[in-house]
Amino acid sequence: MKHLFELIGLTVIVVSSAVFWMGADRVVVVPCGQDLDATVNADDPMIGTRFQLEGPCIYPVDTMVELNEGDEIAGPQATFIERPPAFDPEPTVTIVGSEGLSNVIRAQGTVHLEWVNIVGGTGQYSSGGSPVAGTGSALAMGMASNTSTLYAVHITGTDAAGITNAHGTFERIELDDTTQDPNFLGFTGSGLKAINEVEVKNSYIHDNQGNGLWCDVFCHDSADHPNGFWVHENLIVNNGRAGIRFERVGDVADAGEALIENNEVHQNSLELSRGGIDIRDAQNALVRNNVFGAKSIADVAYLPNASGVAIRATDSGRLDRPDLLNVDIVGNVLNGEVIQGCESPDEIVYCAEVAQPPPPADTTPPLSTFVVFGS
Repeated sequence: MKHLFELIGLTVIVVSSAVFWMGADRVVVVPCGQDLDATVNADDPMIGTRFQLEGPCIYPVDTMVELNEGDEIAGPQATFIERPPAFDPEPTVTIVGSEGLSNVIRAQGTVHLEWVNIVGGTGQYSSGGSPVAGTGSALAMGMASNTSTLYAVHITGTDAAGITNAHGTFERIELDDTTQDPNFLGFTGSGLKAINEVEVKNSYIHDNQGNGLWCDVFCHDSADHPNGFWVHENLIVNNGRAGIRFERVGDVADAGEALIENNEVHQNSLELSRGGIDIRDAQNALVRNNVFGAKSIADVAYLPNASGVAIRATDSGRLDRPDLLNVDIVGNVLNGEVIQGCESPDEIVYCAEVAQPPPPADTTPPLSTFVVFGS
């Protein structure tokens, strides 16, 4: 009997090292070398589970990882590189999708991810040869809730967008080297693409072949995002198309709004001139207090946005798209760049006096005048 109790006790200890409870949260530890997609996908979808990864290591997946309501994936807490106003995360664990895997992770319901790198996402094509929406991303969020969150996540190496159909709030994330398949440019190609309001803050969005951040197709209202498509306190640099794009928004009852403020926006539109921030066929956007022009941040020198265009607010004239309307562009620091669209009537595009950097403090002592009398 004593040996039986010892065996039971040992079993409990072993199981509790892999699965344990913290309050209402169920936690499953996934050690390096364990099959991540098999572990997650075999879990009860009715129980919100935190999958705690160990590191430093790489988790290869050959089947899409399916996250359900209340699920989380977390790596060990790591460090940030400060790139003001952004924080560049340096996770120690990496989830890598196999070649041919359409999405590395697909989310449904309210989910949370933190301290992981996610690499991969192979674009798919229809029988007619057209790219398929929602494919080719590291994280597919079409079925995710607007209360989902990402923190300290780095996404890279995708065929299309880094994140497709984004939902939720994205804080201190990094998105780079997305849209490696040029056929997805102008379609979903971006670091992050959404068709509903999201919040992106303190994030490092750089070196994407398409747009950096893109809200398109009405950017529908989210009750969880009262500030609309709120893009603030980010470093957005060196993207092939617009750094931030707000497109085709208006004319439906639940069309969203945009508040784009306090971002550093430099060296964008390298492949297609759209400005650092691009408002296209859209309504109800406020663009304020952003900084443009050449600048050095965290010892990296950035050039102005291509063609010296900081902000572009334009209307294509297409009848199947909303008219440009109620765009306010105020208080931005241009540093020699220009705004396109200010020639429109104020009810379409209102441009206020732009802020300029304060002049450098003059530390030179005043000159003294000596008057000499006599010869």
